Amino acid sequence: MPDSEAPESEVPGDRSDGGSDSRSDSRSDRGSDSRSDRGSWARFEADLERVAASGTVAPAVPPTVLLGGESGSGKSRAARRLHDLSARSQGPYVSVHLAGLAPSLLEAELFGHTAGAYTGASGPREGRFQRAEGGTIVLEAIETLDVALQVKLLRVLQERVVEPLGSEVAVPIDVRVIATTARDLRVAIEEGAFREDLYFRLAVVPLEVPPLRSRTEGPAFAGLCDAVGRAVCGRIGVPRRSLSSAAVEALRQHPWPGNFRELENALERVLVLAGGGAEVAASEFEFLRAPLRGRADEIAAEALSSGIGLDELDAALIAEALRQERGNVSAAARRIGLSRRAFDYRRKRLGGEAGSE
Repeated sequence: MPDSEAPESEVPGDRSDGGSDSRSDSRSDRGSDSRSDRGSWARFEADLERVAASGTVAPAVPPTVLLGGESGSGKSRAARRLHDLSARSQGPYVSVHLAGLAPSLLEAELFGHTAGAYTGASGPREGRFQRAEGGTIVLEAIETLDVALQVKLLRVLQERVVEPLGSEVAVPIDVRVIATTARDLRVAIEEGAFREDLYFRLAVVPLEVPPLRSRTEGPAFAGLCDAVGRAVCGRIGVPRRSLSSAAVEALRQHPWPGNFRELENALERVLVLAGGGAEVAASEFEFLRAPLRGRADEIAAEALSSGIGLDELDAALIAEALRQERGNVSAAARRIGLSRRAFDYRRKRLGGEAGSE
């Protein structure tokens, strides 16, 4: 299922850590982090617009774009927006979810085939690249592409031609190529699962789609939720209901591990099961908290039974937050409810280095 993205309170306060942080330091850090988050989205939008404007002088070949980001963060919608903003917006937009196609059929699906190329190929057929001529092709979940096909894709990107299955004639193509991935392809390269030369061909312009949790600060979040709600109502055919301020706050406090896809699902559930009333109440989102209840007690019990001490648990939590946030220290601090300053203090005390971005 393609990623979802919507049309376009204070961060939780510090927990006591025995450090020298003052309330003013904490407020300052939270304000700085919030501005950083809003800035990350502004930078992403600006980068997207700059990339869309590139390759407008014929016969220029538009640069290949690699969209990274967590599952559900909106990579597919970002790809569509890039196409719509570009000079190719009137051309075809072809999206291929590589993980959803059988490996045995993928080559013919991407590059086409001639009559008799394989059993059942009764006639010639254009591949997705040819169907995207003059427009954009999006290769979703590029990390799932078989290594043998990675070689053929590399040739397509280098020579701008495709060779249909069963043919020896190379067909020139004029398409913008966008690839999406939820995985760090550099790790896949180290594991031997992804070709380094293909990575560099794809990542001419690498863009990271920020997660939903980085957009929960400020008044724009209410507008974002309202926009998603309107889209959901239109799709499932139910009356519109606005979100109360308390409902927005309840959504703001949720960590959104499933990103926009989870937000869409949550709003759809509430709107389908609507009990009436002009506004959606905060209590209608109580189900979001259910999976979180008791987990801290379970983790604590498991840590104690395994002989894991508080410092070791703290260090592991900090390391995991940094891993999930791909080294973004401010975002990692917010994930565990600390200001940036308190996060750096704990990290340094536990033997790590104070972060820098």
